[in-house]
Amino acid sequence: MKRLPIIPIVMLLIAAGACLWNALPECLIALKTPVDFNQLAEEDIRSGVRVEGDVYAVLDSFAVEESWTEHSNGSVTPREVSKYYYIIPIGRESYAALEISAGSAGAYSGVADATWDYLTGASAAIDAVPVRFEGYIAPMEEELYDLFVEWFQDTAYFGVTDAAAIQPYAMPYMLSTFSVSGVYTIAGVGLAALLAALLLILFALRRRKTQRRTAAEPLSPTSPEAVERDLEG
Repeated sequence: MKRLPIIPIVMLLIAAGACLWNALPECLIALKTPVDFNQLAEEDIRSGVRVEGDVYAVLDSFAVEESWTEHSNGSVTPREVSKYYYIIPIGRESYAALEISAGSAGAYSGVADATWDYLTGASAAIDAVPVRFEGYIAPMEEELYDLFVEWFQDTAYFGVTDAAAIQPYAMPYMLSTFSVSGVYTIAGVGLAALLAALLLILFALRRRKTQRRTAAEPLSPTSPEAVERDLEG
């Protein structure tokens, strides 16, 4: 009697769990109606809100996320920036972080340069093409928020360097980007892997049940097998 194909089932379940764990929270967000983050007041800014809108102003990049690969022989690949974190105005007089991929940094850097030209009086307006953004509001991790507040301290943007005086204006939230189609694709892969694992289990159990039934059925006295056995005896 054959055993259940444990290894393929486990691999499918692991793949399904990983995909669904990563995709389901964003799938729930994707089902919500997006709101224009430029129209949000401070009291409306909270985790899980799906947002969209044009980024008209960017202060600066206050942090980056780097990625690299460590090989078993001890060698390490060169570090590459995978994400940028920018500061944007939000609400009536507050600021939040904007998380984007490294591939989109060029457009936001252009808006940041134009924003500083305006703030320093070099231009009468922010002369840059706004960047369209779609994503959701997420809480910032403590380490990232510390860097966020530190930028305001280093630049004395509010005219003060005391963190307690800055924090009411530096919101602990970031606008995080995501692809709706990409999220649904990952979720679909997870569901497909889960279905494949269940079908594999059902097929194996059905096959085992059929084998047990065949082994338990007695031979009919008139069946060819029984007649042959009597002749041999």
